[in-house]
Amino acid sequence: MDTITISKIYSKYTHFYDYLFGRILAQGRYKAIQLMNPQPGEKILEVGIGTGVSLPSYPRYSRVVGIDICWEMLEKARRIKLSLGLSNVSLYRMDAERLAFANGRFDKVIAAYVITVVPNSARAIMEMKRVCKKEGEIFVLNYFGSKDGVLSNAISSIREKLGLGKPLNPEKILEDANLKILEIHRVNFLNLFHLIRCKNA
Repeated sequence: MDTITISKIYSKYTHFYDYLFGRILAQGRYKAIQLMNPQPGEKILEVGIGTGVSLPSYPRYSRVVGIDICWEMLEKARRIKLSLGLSNVSLYRMDAERLAFANGRFDKVIAAYVITVVPNSARAIMEMKRVCKKEGEIFVLNYFGSKDGVLSNAISSIREKLGLGKPLNPEKILEDANLKILEIHRVNFLNLFHLIRCKNA
C-alpha cells in the first residue's frame, strides 16, 4: 500500500478516529509518554501525530514536533494546538520515510501506531534513527501481531484490510537498524500491543 493510498484511508477516519481509536489506544499513548519522561528543553519528534490526541499529555516545558502524511488529520491536530494554546508544539505535513530534519536533531523520537502502516517500515525506522541524537531514545508503540494465537491472527488480517497495518517482527526491524532494545511492555486491549523503548546506540 503506497503513501497516497494510506493518506486517503486516514482522511476518511479523521472524523471518528478520536472517538474510536483514540479511546481504545489511549492507555498505550499515556504509558509511552510516561516512559519517555520528557525533560525541560528536550526536543521530541512524534512521527504520525494524527489528530493530535497525544498533545495534551506532553509537559509544556518540552518542545514537541509532530508530523503526519494525512492533511485532514494534521488540520485537526492544529485545532487542538490552538485551542489549548500549545506554543511548545510545531506541526508539519511530512512523509515518515523522508523526514526533512537534520541528523541528530531530536533527543527522543516516538512512533505510535504508525510503523506497521507505512509502506516501508525499515526505512521509516532508519529515518527516526537518523534524526535522533546519539544515545537518544526511540519509542515504538504498535500492534505487531503474533505467530500464534487465533485471535491475534484474526485481528492482524482485519487490520491489514482496513489499512491499519500489517504484521511485523518488531525486534528484528529494530535490531537491523542497530537500535538497542531497553525494554518491552504489553499495553492496550488484551495486552496485544507492544511498547518498545530503544537507545540509539
